[in-house]
Amino acid sequence: MKKILLFFIIFSYSFAISRVDIYNAYHEKNYKKACSEGAKIYFNFKQDDDFLTIFADACLKTDNINRMAFPAMLLVKNASDRSNAIYFLTILYQKKLLYKSLIDGFDISGFKFPTTNYILSKIFVKYSKKEYIKKNNIYIFTDDKNPNIEYKMNLIKDKSIYKIMIRTYKNNILIKTRIYW
Repeated sequence: MKKILLFFIIFSYSFAISRVDIYNAYHEKNYKKACSEGAKIYFNFKQDDDFLTIFADACLKTDNINRMAFPAMLLVKNASDRSNAIYFLTILYQKKLLYKSLIDGFDISGFKFPTTNYILSKIFVKYSKKEYIKKNNIYIFTDDKNPNIEYKMNLIKDKSIYKIMIRTYKNNILIKTRIYW
């Protein structure tokens, strides 16, 4: 029995995720791994603001913004951490408001947030200002900095949940699809 228990302990540690693994994945630009693996252990490092920031930023870079909420709420120790928290939560809140507006018809034109370069923030601002063309329930936005880039946003239904789909086109060629809920 002791041998079996020892085997399981060794087996468990061989697959353990460490904070160093997350830092390495992030610095190697493997943001998907840093986000997904960080989600498994972030609560163990809730006092480590550097780790929380890297984890949340990796999730942002992979458009997995729902995972940013808890680490962002824990970033409170100093001014730069609180600024990072505002950045992450601004994007998350914009997503939630955009979602409510698209599904429920909620007016978001009165909401003002700090500006970010994240695509969802750009879409939020343009949508709230009604700077789009709507064709067949697809909202079409142009990029302010690059006229060759356009974004198309619409709702899709996956099982019983609506999701926001934003597609980015460059010279009419699809280059990225993002889905949020």
